[in-house]
Amino acid sequence: MTKSVTRKSGAEMVLQSARLSRVSLALAKHGVLLPLVFLPPTVWAASELAWGLVLALLAPAALGGGLSLAVARTALPKDLRQVEAIVVLALLFVLTPVLSIPAFMTLGMPPVDALFEGMSALTTTGLSVATNADTWPFAGHLLRSWMQWCGGLAMATAVLAMLIGPGVTARKLGKVNMDDGDLISSTRTHARQLLGAYAGITLVFGAAISASIGSVPEGLLLTLSAVSTGGFAYLPDSVASYAPMTQGLTISASLCGAVSLLAVALLCKRDWSNAWLTGSLQRMALWSMGCVLTLCICVWVLGGSGYYVHAWNLLSAISTAGYSIGAMPTEPVLLVFFIAVMAIGGDVGSTAGGIKLARFLTLMRTGQHAARGPRLPVNAVAPMREHGQVLKQSQLIALLALLLFYSVFVLSLWTLFLAHGHPPLPALFDAVSAFSTVGLSTGVIGADNPALLKIATTFAMLLGRLEFVAVLLLVLPRTWHIPHHRRK
Repeated sequence: MTKSVTRKSGAEMVLQSARLSRVSLALAKHGVLLPLVFLPPTVWAASELAWGLVLALLAPAALGGGLSLAVARTALPKDLRQVEAIVVLALLFVLTPVLSIPAFMTLGMPPVDALFEGMSALTTTGLSVATNADTWPFAGHLLRSWMQWCGGLAMATAVLAMLIGPGVTARKLGKVNMDDGDLISSTRTHARQLLGAYAGITLVFGAAISASIGSVPEGLLLTLSAVSTGGFAYLPDSVASYAPMTQGLTISASLCGAVSLLAVALLCKRDWSNAWLTGSLQRMALWSMGCVLTLCICVWVLGGSGYYVHAWNLLSAISTAGYSIGAMPTEPVLLVFFIAVMAIGGDVGSTAGGIKLARFLTLMRTGQHAARGPRLPVNAVAPMREHGQVLKQSQLIALLALLLFYSVFVLSLWTLFLAHGHPPLPALFDAVSAFSTVGLSTGVIGADNPALLKIATTFAMLLGRLEFVAVLLLVLPRTWHIPHHRRK
């Protein structure tokens, strides 16, 4: 008991806080991202003479650009702590949707709805409470899809570089020297390479989808949201009105976005063997085929129909893109199956949401390992291994913590939906959809929700996108201040 307390106290003694000066400087340096997010739709709005929207978009772009210029000559410190990098990421995901509120308000949305729409866009969720999107100028649609594309890239690069660890990714990409493995330099290098892969699949699918529709702007919207697994569409029925060719290309782009961008980057470098060794391509292919086969068997046993619609929507749920070509199933068994698939989501290192497929498989192996324990001799040493490597205790703790946070917060939002009179299964479906940043809905989440539900769902999308820990770090007082008696 004494030994345990001593270890705990020792760990707390070396805890690092987020230094406000470093966080402020890093945030100001990243102000350059705001013009990147808001200027493209601004230019399009100007071409449509939507001057109110232009002004609403120019303000945050100018603010971000000005902050970035003000600290342009100040370099980021080399000793930027991981907690500070994560807090900056969380702040960017909070401030950007907040700054988009005036733009969505010029499109006729109340402030709470505008925040919901902005958060849904940047977190690549795709849930919407807009009631008049068909009357928006094209720039309004571009704003949502472009924010999704930017949000998808930010997550893919940030998760790889900051949350998974810069060293591992750097070595796999083979571009960063071990001596350059500090957080800042390796993050920038990863971002450049993953941006190349992300832009590459966007261009390829953009050209194909635009050709299938016969409209470059509309094809661009679909592609931006599909590759980022966002799910916003130009038409009110999502992609149901498009031809099968367009639907096929859109779901292919979405599934491509749900594969680790590291694997895509290696494919772009023609490093086939290492791309294959990441395991992401096999996992997503086998998982998708297995889920569709299981769904078809369920539909057949239930005597149902609409195999194509259900299978297409299921693939959309797997990718967490959230597009649909028909209504969600009404049979409880199918609804539960969709909920499970959405909770698992796409693969690690992709733009998809959910717990992530690779982590789900690790959980399954953990259960298998635990069941084997009682059959081993008392003194046997049999650590859990994955791909031949001993699984670190810190990885298991992080995984179990993610599962705990996910379960508790989904249960909380579900309870809130139930308290407002929504039926249990559809309410659970929409709650999981929000936390896994999927965007599919049974109709529980909509424009007629009270403000409390909209705010709760907005927070759910943020938590799910940043995988809980980043947001919790942002709001915990101890992130910013460590009591004096616990310092070294």
